Amino acid sequence: MSETPLNKLKNKGMDCASAMLTRVDLAMEESKLRRCFTRLGQKLHGSIKTQLFTDVKNDPSMVELLGEIEERTKVIKDLKNRLNKRNP
Repeated sequence: MSETPLNKLKNKGMDCASAMLTRVDLAMEESKLRRCFTRLGQKLHGSIKTQLFTDVKNDPSMVELLGEIEERTKVIKDLKNRLNKRNP
Protein backbone atom coordinates (compact mmCIF):
# COMPACT_ATOMS: atom_id res chain seq x y z
CA MET A 1 0.00 0.00 0.00
CA SER A 2 1.14 3.49 -0.67
CA GLU A 3 1.58 6.05 2.07
CA THR A 4 -1.30 8.28 0.95
CA PRO A 5 -4.14 5.83 1.74
CA LEU A 6 -2.59 5.09 5.13
CA ASN A 7 -2.38 8.79 5.94
CA LYS A 8 -5.98 9.25 4.86
CA LEU A 9 -7.04 6.37 7.11
CA LYS A 10 -5.03 7.79 10.01
CA ASN A 11 -6.53 11.25 9.53
CA LYS A 12 -10.08 9.86 9.36
CA GLY A 13 -9.45 7.91 12.57
CA MET A 14 -8.12 10.99 14.33
CA ASP A 15 -11.11 13.06 13.16
CA CYS A 16 -13.51 10.40 14.40
CA ALA A 17 -11.78 10.18 17.79
CA SER A 18 -11.80 13.96 18.12
CA ALA A 19 -15.52 14.12 17.32
CA MET A 20 -16.25 11.40 19.88
CA LEU A 21 -14.27 13.23 22.57
CA THR A 22 -16.18 16.42 21.77
CA ARG A 23 -19.44 14.51 22.19
CA VAL A 24 -18.23 13.16 25.55
CA ASP A 25 -17.34 16.72 26.62
CA LEU A 26 -20.78 17.88 25.48
CA ALA A 27 -22.56 15.15 27.47
CA MET A 28 -20.46 15.98 30.53
CA GLU A 29 -21.25 19.71 30.31
CA GLU A 30 -24.97 19.02 29.80
CA SER A 31 -24.92 16.83 32.91
CA LYS A 32 -23.24 19.59 34.93
CA LEU A 33 -25.84 22.08 33.66
CA ARG A 34 -28.67 19.77 34.76
CA ARG A 35 -27.13 19.56 38.24
CA CYS A 36 -26.95 23.37 38.37
CA PHE A 37 -30.62 23.66 37.47
CA THR A 38 -31.48 21.02 40.07
CA ARG A 39 -29.65 22.98 42.78
CA LEU A 40 -31.33 26.18 41.61
CA GLY A 41 -34.74 24.50 41.76
CA GLN A 42 -34.08 23.20 45.27
CA LYS A 43 -33.11 26.66 46.50
CA LEU A 44 -36.12 28.28 44.84
CA HIS A 45 -38.44 25.61 46.19
CA GLY A 46 -37.22 26.28 49.71
CA SER A 47 -37.72 30.02 49.26
CA ILE A 48 -41.20 29.54 47.85
CA LYS A 49 -42.17 27.34 50.79
CA THR A 50 -41.03 29.98 53.27
CA GLN A 51 -42.14 32.87 51.04
CA LEU A 52 -38.82 34.65 51.47
CA PHE A 53 -38.07 35.79 47.94
CA THR A 54 -35.73 38.52 49.19
CA ASP A 55 -33.47 35.75 50.47
CA VAL A 56 -33.10 34.49 46.91
CA LYS A 57 -32.07 37.89 45.54
CA ASN A 58 -29.53 38.51 48.31
CA ASP A 59 -28.04 35.01 48.45
CA PRO A 60 -24.46 35.00 47.05
CA SER A 61 -24.68 31.29 46.27
CA MET A 62 -27.66 32.01 43.99
CA VAL A 63 -25.66 34.62 42.07
CA GLU A 64 -22.78 32.16 41.78
CA LEU A 65 -25.12 29.41 40.62
CA LEU A 66 -26.72 31.62 37.98
CA GLY A 67 -23.26 32.60 36.73
CA GLU A 68 -22.25 28.96 36.50
CA ILE A 69 -25.41 28.17 34.52
CA GLU A 70 -24.59 30.95 32.04
CA GLU A 71 -21.00 29.73 31.72
CA ARG A 72 -22.03 26.10 31.13
CA THR A 73 -24.63 27.20 28.57
CA LYS A 74 -21.92 29.02 26.60
CA VAL A 75 -19.59 26.00 26.73
CA ILE A 76 -22.38 23.71 25.51
CA LYS A 77 -23.18 26.10 22.66
CA ASP A 78 -19.51 26.18 21.63
CA LEU A 79 -19.24 22.38 21.71
CA LYS A 80 -22.38 22.02 19.60
CA ASN A 81 -20.98 24.52 17.10
CA ARG A 82 -17.74 22.52 16.88
CA LEU A 83 -19.69 19.34 16.23
CA ASN A 84 -21.85 21.03 13.58
CA LYS A 85 -18.77 22.33 11.76
CA ARG A 86 -17.40 18.80 11.52
CA ASN A 87 -20.68 17.27 10.38
CA PRO A 88 -22.38 19.75 8.05
